[in-house]
Amino acid sequence: MFLTAQGGLLGPIAWVFGKLFNLIYNLLANDAGIANLGVCIIIFTIICKLIIFPLTFKQQKSSKINMIIQPEIAKIQKKYKDKKDQESMLKQQKEIQEVYNKYGTSMTNGCLTMFIQLPIVYALYRVIQNVPAYVDKVKVMYTPLAEGVLKAKGSGIEISKFFTEFTDNNKITSASYALKQLTDLVSNGAEVGINNIIDVVSKFDISNLHLLSDTLNMNANANIDTIEKVHSFILGINISEAPGYRLSWALIIPFTSALFQYLSMKVINVNQSQTDAAAGSMMKSMQLVIPIASFITCITFPAYIGIYWSISALISMLTQLIVNFYYDHVDLNVLLEKQKEKAAEKLEKRGGKKSFMQRMMEASEEQQEQLAKQQAIHQNSASSLRNYVPSEESKKVAEQKQNKQYKSGSIGAKANIMLNYDNRKKEESEV
Repeated sequence: MFLTAQGGLLGPIAWVFGKLFNLIYNLLANDAGIANLGVCIIIFTIICKLIIFPLTFKQQKSSKINMIIQPEIAKIQKKYKDKKDQESMLKQQKEIQEVYNKYGTSMTNGCLTMFIQLPIVYALYRVIQNVPAYVDKVKVMYTPLAEGVLKAKGSGIEISKFFTEFTDNNKITSASYALKQLTDLVSNGAEVGINNIIDVVSKFDISNLHLLSDTLNMNANANIDTIEKVHSFILGINISEAPGYRLSWALIIPFTSALFQYLSMKVINVNQSQTDAAAGSMMKSMQLVIPIASFITCITFPAYIGIYWSISALISMLTQLIVNFYYDHVDLNVLLEKQKEKAAEKLEKRGGKKSFMQRMMEASEEQQEQLAKQQAIHQNSASSLRNYVPSEESKKVAEQKQNKQYKSGSIGAKANIMLNYDNRKKEESEV
């Protein structure tokens, strides 16, 4: 295992962004440059946001198109407003889908693009969260500390036990995930190396790194000073430390994150509230919930997380404003005509094949027709039974069965008793 570099399906994506972050740091950390992780995170976030901008723009464009065609959707909804039967609801859905198909969009276009972005965003977050795993020069800064721990404790079991006690005694929660990985590694009988120890110590803030050095009687202060320098941000904020619930300049970061999250949600909510009242109401709630959650997270996690969230939210807000400005100054009729042409071209390229949503709608209609037929057959059968008049011969057979003598206690005798009882009840009710 090479540090906590992201593995699995997201591994290649994180690897690419990790190389980008490493390049940015090396360019800034030259002889006349600025070796500062806070500045690196800002530049890295901006570049990554520009890389995924086409996906973001597509999502925002789809939302805007859906807002523009909303009057056509509203007419269909009004047409079926008082019709709640299954057939009418299916017809409504079909007509709405035809409107979306006409303009080459759908109800889920924006959501689909957003889901495509999620793995990318998560990979970016993992790079920010595990800088030593991707930036060689930062890894080198932690290496003497890791070597000191390995030399002092030797075995993996002792290292795991030491870190568990050290983090518990000093109430260090930021390294809990990395420590769990190390503990699992030891439990599986694997060997603990330098990289695994860097996983844990890189999650300590500066004061805990000094404490670790003093506890093990290590001469690592020079390296710790270098680590502190690259983590030092504006106004003396150390981004390796959580701002916490105390008065300091570091509180600027969670407040900034919450503010930009609020403004970003507000800009998005302008579009959503015009498209769908129910969705707009939900977005208004999220407009408050997300900034509050952002503030709490950024105040309890290392400040570099807050920097990433702040810049990310700021760029999202700016891109949404750009999209809004563009569509507010474009001829909507021309735009819709272009959308129709694109939709027709796409349909032609597919060779007239229907979209997945169209096939789903048709399958639903077929199921509804089959259900209606089965219900009609059932109703006809029930009506025939109610109107059935038995013939004289049928009546004689029934009377013979009713008067037939069965052996006492047999199933036939019991069934005959129940039959006679039902017949008497029926005669009494008719009287």
